[in-house]
Amino acid sequence: MRERQRKISLAVLLCVAVIAAIAISFSMASTAEAGTAESSRYKYYTSIQVEPGSSLWDIAEKYASSEYESLEAYIREVRRINHLDGDTIYAGSYLCIPYYSSAYK
Repeated sequence: MRERQRKISLAVLLCVAVIAAIAISFSMASTAEAGTAESSRYKYYTSIQVEPGSSLWDIAEKYASSEYESLEAYIREVRRINHLDGDTIYAGSYLCIPYYSSAYK
């Protein structure tokens, strides 16, 4: 009986050690990524006034960054945020636009 308890205790200890090793490896992977440029970029929003002659493409070319798969993806997000049904924007109106920065604000 005592031998069985010892084996069970050893099995439990082994499971705890494996779980701890997995947790430490995930923690180390997260720490290693923390120093990369990609992981230290923060998403923000700002308001811009639409200039005469501007289009959503012009805005996307100025503000979209590598976090977006394409200018189209950025424009889709701008349209969604601003509840736009189409690509038409008007000079003098304001748009809320997303942008990424490495500065934590």
